Amino acid sequence: MEENRVPQVTLGYRVMAWVVAVFVGSVAGIGLGLLTQDFWTGLVAGVSAIGLIGFSITLAARREGHGTIEATPPWTGDAGARHDGGSV
Repeated sequence: MEENRVPQVTLGYRVMAWVVAVFVGSVAGIGLGLLTQDFWTGLVAGVSAIGLIGFSITLAARREGHGTIEATPPWTGDAGARHDGGSV
């Protein structure tokens, strides 16, 4: 069985989610670093914010993806999009 590619919509969404997470985390880290006048506090806060925001957006997207064609295993074909057993 050949390897299936990640759909471009999903891949684009994940990339954009991490770009937003890096931007927001960087701003939060710089702000906290300037507020406390401590470089390490700003660095830790920024990295923590990037991780928390990025993973939460990714997990939320996975949870919202259930029941869609992108969330189905590749071997289910068109029938994978419906979980109630109805006709296509």
